[in-house]
This record gives sequence, structure tokens and C-alpha cells, in this order.
Amino acid sequence: MADNGEKDWKTALKVAISANLGWGFELFDLVVYLYVATTIAPLFFPSSSKIASLLLFLLTIVIGYFARPLGGIFFGHYGDRIGRKRLWFVSLAGMGIATVSIGFLPTYYQIGILATVLIILLRIVQGFFLAGEWGGGMTLVNEFSPPNLRGLMSGIQQGGAALGLIFAVIANEVALALAPGDAFQTYGWRIMFWFGVVPLAIALAIRWKVGESVEWLNKVANNPEKIPIATVFKKWWKLVIIATIVLFSSGSIYYGIIAYMPTFLGLYTRLSAYQIDNVVLATNLIWLFVSPLTGYLSDVLKVRKLLIAILGFVIGALVYPIIILLATGSYVLSIIAGLVLGFLFAFQYSIFPAWLSENITTNVRYSYIAFSINLGVALSSFAPYIVTFLGLVFSNPVTGIAVFDIITSILGGVVALMSPRDRVGLELH
Repeated sequence: MADNGEKDWKTALKVAISANLGWGFELFDLVVYLYVATTIAPLFFPSSSKIASLLLFLLTIVIGYFARPLGGIFFGHYGDRIGRKRLWFVSLAGMGIATVSIGFLPTYYQIGILATVLIILLRIVQGFFLAGEWGGGMTLVNEFSPPNLRGLMSGIQQGGAALGLIFAVIANEVALALAPGDAFQTYGWRIMFWFGVVPLAIALAIRWKVGESVEWLNKVANNPEKIPIATVFKKWWKLVIIATIVLFSSGSIYYGIIAYMPTFLGLYTRLSAYQIDNVVLATNLIWLFVSPLTGYLSDVLKVRKLLIAILGFVIGALVYPIIILLATGSYVLSIIAGLVLGFLFAFQYSIFPAWLSENITTNVRYSYIAFSINLGVALSSFAPYIVTFLGLVFSNPVTGIAVFDIITSILGGVVALMSPRDRVGLELH
């Protein structure tokens, strides 16, 4: 950007809000999918065992998310070559169509194995388009942000993930009201996917007004890389490994605890659907509001990688106590656990976009970010499956979650320390 003036700040804020809403919708998809997991797993993956159906259902998350690295390469390639805005818009629209379409799928009992095939295909489509959304948002937000406010704007964007869970809570309440009791298994779960039209329309309307990145126009437009991802692998392969592992670590906490929370509380406690919604809501409201503040704190302190590492270690130390509180089935203790986890996760998560953007050059930024984060998250998408499986192995769901997430959070903290020296407040390359 040319300067740190008011115009740049306002433009950056508009882009950050657009990214927040878009990312909120994208995460709405996954959380809704987990919200209804125990309900619709038997409808698409029938089995004599409820847990077996759930495990097969959770594997579709893994399948869909492994389309994300491919999507990251595709959207990163064209985003670096022909501009950020168009690819960012297309990724959101494609994701939205795939998400809403799940609500119209016939079940296994209606069309047999074709129902299973269709839901897997839609998950793959979702994963492909989602890759461009998150990577594009990180790239654009930081390229529009004044150098001294990248952490703040990144925090606003990343808060969209919490917004996705809040949308899911609202959708769940609407669905339960319109389809109470047994009706939820018949058509109520469909309402939750159809509800996605609301955040999608809002996000698309705001995104349409976002302009092209000045960073890209000034530095890349006239001489783009021929194959951006090849340049990334050749010059910055170590950065790719570091970013992938750190995002895997963070994603494992998200998918293994936060997004998995409705499934965990529904399976292993006696909390009502309303109480579970409130626990999820508390976890994500603090995340939504804390994220910009903690992102800005990284601007003020002028450190990013150290904060990411410290928070990884702290989360690792507190995972077990947090899961213990959730497993008590106490409504109050579950809310407290959710608030603590939401705060710590938001703190670390809010720093990622600025940390990633400042480590790479503009000509390949979209490709680097989109591929690295989506590969990391694709690997972490195993988390709901792994923690459910480990819970069976240890005959204790608390141990299953704790073992996996303690290891991954500490691993992410160690690897974050290996990243390049921070460039907080400096102009982007």
C-alpha cells in the first residue's frame, strides 16, 4: 500500500469484513455437517452400529478436504496470474452452491449407494472451492492492510470462522423449531443446509464491491510468474513445510475439539440440544470478539511466530483439563471450558494470515498461502475421525481427544519457532 492513511484503513476494513463473512460461510458448511453427523450418518452410511456409521460419515470430511490442496493450487495459480478478486468471488459462489445442494440430496433408503456417492462428490466440490476462499481472503486482507495493522485486519478475517459456528447454532435452532422431534431426521437437517443461503447472499453482496489488490497490480500484473506453485516449491519449500505443520496443528484443535464439540457433547453427555448450542455459542462469541484484539496485539508487540509457539504450548497444556470439564456434562463447566478454549484458540488463529503473508513475495503469495494452509487443514480433517476412533481404542473419549490434541498442539508450537524472522510493520515483499 502507498501509505497508512485513512483511505487505506477504511478499504482494508471493508476487505477484512468481506473475508470475515466469506470465511464464516465456508466454516458454516463444515460445522453444520458435524452438527447433523449423528442424525444423517445412518441416512447415507447405514450400518448396524451407530458409531460405525458415524466413523464412515466423518471420513467424508477427510475425502472432501483432500480436494483442498488441489483447489489451492488452482486458485493460487490464477489468483497470482490474473488477479485476486475474481478468483475469490468464484470460490465463494462455488462453495455456496455445493453446500446448499447437500440439503436436497436423497438418502440411501431412497436411491441406494448413489446417495453415498453424491454426498462424497459434493464434499469434494466444497473442498476444492473452499481452498480458494480462505487462501484468497488471507492474501487480499494483508495486501490491502497498512503495514502496522495487518494483525488487526487478519484477526477480523479469522473471526469469521467463529461466525460460521454462530451461523450453525442459529440454523440448528431454526431447524429444531420448524422440524421438532422425529421430523428433524426427516427434513430438519436439510433446513440447516438451506439456511446457508442467508450468509452466502450477504457475503457475495459485500464481496462484489471489493476492488483488486493494489499490491498485485503494482508488483505482479505486468509480469506474473508462469507457474507460481513451481516457484514456491523451488524457492520456499521449507516455508511450505513449516506453514503446513503449524496449520495442521491448529486445525487439529479446531476439528478435534471446537467443531467436534456438538458431536462429543451429544454422544457422551446428557446436555440438551439447547444447552449444547449455548456452549458452542459461548466458545465462538468470545472467539469472534477476541480475534481482532489479539491480532492487533501481535502488531503492537511486533512478534508473531513467538506468540504462535507460546499459544501452541499453552493449549497443549490445557487440552486435558478442558476436555475433562466438557465431559462432566455440567452446563456451567462446559461453558467455562468453551470460553477458555475459544480465547486461546482465537489468540493463535488470529495471527496466522499476517504471519504467512509477511514471509512470502507478492508474485506467489496466493499460491503459497492457499496450498500450505489447505494441505495442513486437509491433514487435520482426520481429527474428528481419529479422536472418535481413539476414544474407542482407549474406551475413554476424553483420553482419545487429549492424546491426539496435546501432541499436535505442541508440535505446532515447536515448528512455528523455525519460521523466518518476523517482519511486522514492514512493507510486503
